Amino acid sequence: MELKQLKKQLKEYMAIPRVSGYEKEMAYRLKEDFEKYCSDVRIDKIGNVIAKFEGSRKDAPALMVFAHLDTIGFVIKRIDKDGFIYVDRVGGVPEKILTGTPVRVGGEDGKYYDGIFGVRAYHIMSNEEKAKADTLNDLFIDIGAKSDQELFDLGIQVGCPVAYGKAYYELLNDRVSGSYIDAAAGLCNLIQIAEHLKDNGPKATVYLVGTVWEEFSARGAMIANRTAKCDMAISILGPGAADTPDQRGKVSNVEMNNGVGITMFNFHGKGTLNGNIIHKGMFELLKKTASDNGIRIQRQAARGALSDTAYLALENDGVPCVDMGTPDRYSHSTLELIDTKDLLETGQLLCYFIDALDEDFRLERY
Repeated sequence: MELKQLKKQLKEYMAIPRVSGYEKEMAYRLKEDFEKYCSDVRIDKIGNVIAKFEGSRKDAPALMVFAHLDTIGFVIKRIDKDGFIYVDRVGGVPEKILTGTPVRVGGEDGKYYDGIFGVRAYHIMSNEEKAKADTLNDLFIDIGAKSDQELFDLGIQVGCPVAYGKAYYELLNDRVSGSYIDAAAGLCNLIQIAEHLKDNGPKATVYLVGTVWEEFSARGAMIANRTAKCDMAISILGPGAADTPDQRGKVSNVEMNNGVGITMFNFHGKGTLNGNIIHKGMFELLKKTASDNGIRIQRQAARGALSDTAYLALENDGVPCVDMGTPDRYSHSTLELIDTKDLLETGQLLCYFIDALDEDFRLERY
């Protein structure tokens, strides 16, 4: 897949609203795209999209490569009589960025309507109000409705999803900014891999999976594995790039346009007490295939975050896992940012890894 085609795919995926729990449109789009390259594609009971590429060597370990379908967003918790909408968070939404930002409000029939988070006019704010960020409890969404009944007639009810507004900007140096790059980037890599596997049959059986619920419970991949029954897994989820003035020299060494990001260690210490430590054998194979093909890699060790691998690793008799992907800036904001050359290289490295995976790979940690 060439860079131009990858950008087009990314733009299309970013535009599809897919708040966690409401991934249907994205799931069916991914299924349709997988079917261009694979005849064995299914959607499981909870909505995971699973494409199977049969391996030529039965003793090679089965691999699942996955990216999450879903995004952060909101769910409607109250509608007042004048048609203003109040919401709660789905996933890690940074509240301080919300005032005055555009959103898309979903109805029960799957249609979405443009709206905005309302903002108190600057001229009537007190000095104290100007200096503080409103909390989500203080914010409301305005889609132009005159009454609650107008919303009800559109099928907008309590429990419906709200997504960030659609945004896509091409910046300098092949960099792209916009809403929901986080998940869309990994889904594009899945299509890269599918295109490669169609013409380059793998030695190991490979499952390419779009998972649900990553931003909600981080357990969608765990359920997908009960269909795929993989021996090992890779989550395509890039580390945050720490190359902006506020993070440089403080957070990590990860930079954009400096190689594919590989997470050596992550741990979420608040409540969940879970994470993932990279499988040494998988990392060694990644290092070798990267070196052999002239692709740089960079390492991250992170506390305060986790992915589906935290729970997938506990399936069967243990599933070796790796988190890796395209470094991104401004994660979970309404305008994330990546370098699409990094995105292209992430997909290429995954293809090289799959090509090298055979029956000699050892699943044991040591």
